[in-house]
Amino acid sequence: MIEKQPIGLAQELEALTGAPAAHRGPRCSVGALLEAADADVAASLRAVLDTTSVSATAIAETLSRYGDPVTAYTVNRHRRRGKPNGCRCE
Repeated sequence: MIEKQPIGLAQELEALTGAPAAHRGPRCSVGALLEAADADVAASLRAVLDTTSVSATAIAETLSRYGDPVTAYTVNRHRRRGKPNGCRCE
């Protein structure tokens, strides 16, 4: 056990909790599409992503018909954003 704490350790540790999270890697294809789409398309996509009765496969196939290929895995991961095993998109 450490008997003597280094001066400033507590302040540095507290600063880490307030630091913004490092964004690793590029945005997922769903996040990139949301960012690039016009407001109507982005709103429709957000709504369908939040509708759990619509399968990720159906969403991925529809998105892929209108642009770059998107997989059901990517759609599901984006739906889990904010969770430990989810997308890093916000």
